[in-house]
Amino acid sequence: MAGKQRIAYIDFMKCLCIMLIVMYHIDHEFFNYLAPHLNDALQAFRLPMYYFISGIFFKLYDGYGDFTRRKVNNILVPFVFFVVFAFGVRCLETAVRHLLGAEAIELGFHQLVEPFYLRYWPNTTPLWFLLSLFWVNVIFYALQRFIRPLWGLLLATAGISVAGYWLGIRHVELPLMLDTSLVALPYFVLGWLAKRVGALQPSRLDRWGIVALLLVALPIYWLSDFMNLHFQVLPAYWKLYLLPFVAILAFFWACKPLPHIPVLCHFGRYSLIILGTHPLIMQPLRFLLLRQGMESGVTLTLTVFVLTMLLEWPLIWLLKTYAPRFTAQKPFFLPGWRLN
Repeated sequence: MAGKQRIAYIDFMKCLCIMLIVMYHIDHEFFNYLAPHLNDALQAFRLPMYYFISGIFFKLYDGYGDFTRRKVNNILVPFVFFVVFAFGVRCLETAVRHLLGAEAIELGFHQLVEPFYLRYWPNTTPLWFLLSLFWVNVIFYALQRFIRPLWGLLLATAGISVAGYWLGIRHVELPLMLDTSLVALPYFVLGWLAKRVGALQPSRLDRWGIVALLLVALPIYWLSDFMNLHFQVLPAYWKLYLLPFVAILAFFWACKPLPHIPVLCHFGRYSLIILGTHPLIMQPLRFLLLRQGMESGVTLTLTVFVLTMLLEWPLIWLLKTYAPRFTAQKPFFLPGWRLN
């Protein structure tokens, strides 16, 4: 929400996450061009760190009604908005493709409801994360309400993650990304614990964070296996949690001394908008560049990435200015569930 005091290194962490996500969506193999197993290593913390950051800011608020209202405002309203927004952009892209005489894309009104019952939908794939994040918040809220001791809370979290892992390795899918949420819960709880123990406060030890990150980088690189939380492609249980925990905490520690970096922190602050809109920019750009004769590879990926982030800047301004209630900048529902 706009108006809250910003934490510079948290915005930087979110910026790095969303940039890595954009790069991955442009070309799944891009990072492996740089090093053979780099994508697997980045998968170990790219999305888990987003859950971690969300856990840092978890609050019970003023009861279940207020908690639910806030999560609807900040997660579900943007989810619905970006689904509708993407459909409108796809309609425009269809018209442009027709004018250029290019191959048409599939488009139908069924795509407006597919995100609510399908695992994958082509127009706005990254939005699955918002559904998962909503359920993670709800699950942890319930745990907080019904389990008082910290050890009980951690034990319940571990049990839920084991259940989610069991579903994942057996390819049992639950609706609305609930199965992924069970697996992702420990990353969220780790963020909540970090705040609880005072890890967000400045410390003389913060200068050693970059050393810790360098020390763990190589083991994480060599030990990481491919994982995909969206489709529940999961490595061994210990790799699913131990490696991301180490990577997240080391990176968090290394980022703490960083000052406010205007452009990067701006992208981090509005990473929700980038999450919901970057496929709508990068896919047409990639199509146009390929049409102009550019070949797939590092050059194409970097070009699409730079152009996408440049175009995100005015798009962020446009949506936060003219659609703030749909992009979590202002509440859509006021207390009492009154429309704002």
